[in-house]
Amino acid sequence: MFDSLTGWHWLALGLGLLLLEALGVNGILIGSACAAVVLALLLALVDIPWQWQVVLFGILAVIGTGIFWRFFRVKPVGNATEKLNNRRAQLIGMRASLLYPVQGGRGKVQIQDALWTVSCEEDLPQGTLVEVVGYDDSTLRVKKI
Repeated sequence: MFDSLTGWHWLALGLGLLLLEALGVNGILIGSACAAVVLALLLALVDIPWQWQVVLFGILAVIGTGIFWRFFRVKPVGNATEKLNNRRAQLIGMRASLLYPVQGGRGKVQIQDALWTVSCEEDLPQGTLVEVVGYDDSTLRVKKI
C-alpha cells in the first residue's frame, strides 16, 4: 500500500490539511500542509522510497510548524483586555493637577468626573502637575512632572 505513494497523494494531504486549517485551528496544521506540498513538489523531480518520504514529511512538518509559530502567528495583545472594565488601569499615563496637596504620602486629584486618592513618595503642594504611573487597590500612584 505504501509502495504506491506518489506526489499526488502528498498534494492531496497538503490540500486536505489546508482545508482543515481553514476551519480554524490556529495555524497548527499550516506547517504540516506546507511539508506535504513541498514533498509533492520534490517527488515530481526525484523518486524517493516511501520510508524516506514519511521521514522527510515528519522533518519538514516540524520545521514548517516551528517557522510558522516563530514568525507568522498572530500574537494576542496582552493588555487590551486587562484595561477593559478596569478604570484605574485606563487612567495610567493621564495627567492632572493636585486638588489637595500630597502630605505624608497621600493627596487627592480630580480626573474626569471622579476624585481620586493618590500616593507619592514625596510631598507635593496643591496644583502640582502629576502623572498617574500605577495603582494600588483604590489609590493611584503618581509622580511629579
